[in-house]
Amino acid sequence: MKNSKLLLYILMISSLGINTPLSIIGIISQISQYFNTSIAISGLYVSSFTFTIAVCGLFMPIIFSGYERKRTFIFILSIFAISNIVIIFTKNIIIASFFRILPAIVYPAFISIALTVCEEIAPENEKQNYITRILLGISVGSIVGLPITTGLGTIFGYQIAMSWIFSINMLTLILILLFFPKIEGKPKSYQLPLSSLKSKEFIIPSIAIIMMPIGASIVYNYIPYFLQTICHIYTYKLSIFLFVYGLFSIFGTWLGGKLIFIRDKETLIVFQIVCASVFFLLYMLPNYLIAVLTLILIFGILDGMGYNLIQYIETSVLSQNLELANGIFLSILNGGIAIGIAIGGFLVDGLGVMSIFLAGTIFLLIAFVLIYYVVNILKINLKYS
Repeated sequence: MKNSKLLLYILMISSLGINTPLSIIGIISQISQYFNTSIAISGLYVSSFTFTIAVCGLFMPIIFSGYERKRTFIFILSIFAISNIVIIFTKNIIIASFFRILPAIVYPAFISIALTVCEEIAPENEKQNYITRILLGISVGSIVGLPITTGLGTIFGYQIAMSWIFSINMLTLILILLFFPKIEGKPKSYQLPLSSLKSKEFIIPSIAIIMMPIGASIVYNYIPYFLQTICHIYTYKLSIFLFVYGLFSIFGTWLGGKLIFIRDKETLIVFQIVCASVFFLLYMLPNYLIAVLTLILIFGILDGMGYNLIQYIETSVLSQNLELANGIFLSILNGGIAIGIAIGGFLVDGLGVMSIFLAGTIFLLIAFVLIYYVVNILKINLKYS
């Protein structure tokens, strides 16, 4: 398609923009103060976005798949913009929660259709590269958005932090309005491929790949606590390290796309073993600071790669229904993150922070066994094999 590169970068920036609401995890204490609620309630307010995506990812991409793409994007981004305006000015946590959940309902449709459009407009030999750019937008929105939102919230307060998120959403809306062409949807996507969803070729790979975000999230979400309590890294040093971790993760998203295109089967299998090994070494070497920091940065690369691996498997097993496949990718990713956070919290409270590394290792080893079975025994069709 003419100007496909321009459309790619518009979609990449837009994916970054609608992912910035995830970055408010760093200002839970400011949220608690602003709404005069407990930390627990503020945590539910923050996580409601992810939980909603996990549920709605299963059906929202199908509902929107038949509509013209530009109108769909404008509609969804308008919901984000209006919701953010309300969130900035309301002091009522219930109203704010409603308008945090509302854009999360349509979020899966935007990302799924953006990924689908990328596959449609990309030259044949650049499809994975185009997909990776959208996944980079998702990654940058939450990873780079986190220190920006946290810094603004800490220095200037909750409303300023939310105003920055609103400004990014408005920028993406303007870009779509001015530069994105009309692209017709594909109504045939409304037909759910029930036979495919019931098959072991779909069920087993899906079980395999949900183990990845669960295992990664058990570790990722409690790394700051681990670094504070075990490694005694605090304040600005912790923030700087987590920012560097984010940069490594962004690099991992890019690297994952390249490796999948070159050697997809080997990448899918080896990834699980390498990540499990990193977790086990972190469990064994907590007193060696340089080794710990190095291993966490390696995990950052692997964490970024995970976006590509999950999306690649789902679009391989549901290659005839990309909207559904990308919606399920979002559900698995966000559902796995939510489950991992919950498991990690129980482990930290009950067994101590070091237990997260053993749990993460176990989940990644389960993923390895299942992925090996899927690739070498079940022999599912992969896009680049």
